[in-house]
Amino acid sequence: MAKAQLNAGMSIDGFVLAERLHRGGMAAIWSVTRPDIDFPIVMKVPFLDYEGDLSLLIGFEVEQMIMAELKGIHVPRLIANGAFTVQPYIVMEYVPGETLQKRMGGEPVPVEEVVSLGAAMADALGDLHQQSVLHLDLKPANILFRKTGEAVIIDFGLSRHEKLPDLLDEQFHKPTGTTEYMAPEQLLNVRSDKRSDIFALGAILYQLATGELPFGSPSKIKFVKQRVWRDPVPPRKLRPDLPPALQEVILKCIEPLPESRYTTAEELAFDLRNLD
Repeated sequence: MAKAQLNAGMSIDGFVLAERLHRGGMAAIWSVTRPDIDFPIVMKVPFLDYEGDLSLLIGFEVEQMIMAELKGIHVPRLIANGAFTVQPYIVMEYVPGETLQKRMGGEPVPVEEVVSLGAAMADALGDLHQQSVLHLDLKPANILFRKTGEAVIIDFGLSRHEKLPDLLDEQFHKPTGTTEYMAPEQLLNVRSDKRSDIFALGAILYQLATGELPFGSPSKIKFVKQRVWRDPVPPRKLRPDLPPALQEVILKCIEPLPESRYTTAEELAFDLRNLD
């Protein structure tokens, strides 16, 4: 299947395309309407080429499968999935607002905001884990916030459900994730440890607190391996006003060995809300 040629006004399974909100490298996001739905919704339509990169096809199938299993305030509400034999898509609740990536702006944020955003993200991650899902590509571009403050996690194309087949593990034998936030064990294609997500959240907290990434922006997997033996610069060296207790929490999240990190996201949320 070639890239879908979509235009405003088109109807797909009763959903009418209104405006294209985003066009990425793998999918487009459209605002859509349907007469029986009275709240804002969007449709995610992948650019799929069955003779090209098979990972795009598998990843979208994974996202459809996992979103159908998720519920609650920390994920967009799923409305419908489109069949691969006709036109694959995901229709979901529209969560207004910018992603954390756009909200950050490349500068350190106030300490109180680091703590509140971190706790909200840890709540969302804990809820995801309670539903047997590992995200495995947690990053600022995949996090939104509701007007009421709750974090919303999106984009489950690289995720794994512990009780369902891991299609990515079955089809591919290479690390998956975003190198800036990837846990060391993911280099070995370990996709079964929830603490990998805690590592990624720690890297986000480091970035919020300092305006810098703890391990830079490696372009190749071989450079990611350095985080196994090379410690990041302590956040307080980059930002002396950072509370020591917050630095301790951040560094515990990004320990190289999973057993040295927080065991659960709930523990991380508790510590963030109870800093000395």
